Amino acid sequence: MSEEIKNQENQEETTEATETNQETSAQPTQEEMAANTKKIMDDRQMILKLAESSKIADTFGKKKIVFIDKDRATKYALELTYPGSVRASDIIQKSYMTNGQYSFSTLMQEAIKDVITLPHITDLDFWNHHTNFGEAAVKVFDFLNDTSSASDEGTGDQE
Repeated sequence: MSEEIKNQENQEETTEATETNQETSAQPTQEEMAANTKKIMDDRQMILKLAESSKIADTFGKKKIVFIDKDRATKYALELTYPGSVRASDIIQKSYMTNGQYSFSTLMQEAIKDVITLPHITDLDFWNHHTNFGEAAVKVFDFLNDTSSASDEGTGDQE
């Protein structure tokens, strides 16, 4: 019987040693933890550097003069001022209809609040006395979607 007890004790010791080795191998070593921490720090540094290096010129307040009915006696100009990316996106989203088209009246109703800065337009009735509402709306829409740098600031399509 003593042999059986010794064998049983040996098996228990072997089982405990195996379990201890498995627990130890499941936990990362200090070197692995240090390497993981370094990788996390390097990734964070890379994200911060990219955030800084990917900046573009501030487009808020960028102005552009557009001409409507350029080649006719009814020619007039609109001064457009960029309201910032978030507001521009809101204006475009508000004008988007369920059929996939854009509502020019909704676009222009929002644009006269924050985009068309000259002449001072209070409502859409302005276009009852001026031509080419559609052309004006397209130019406002294009301006809001323009993501170019401010290097051509103030030039517009003046002629």
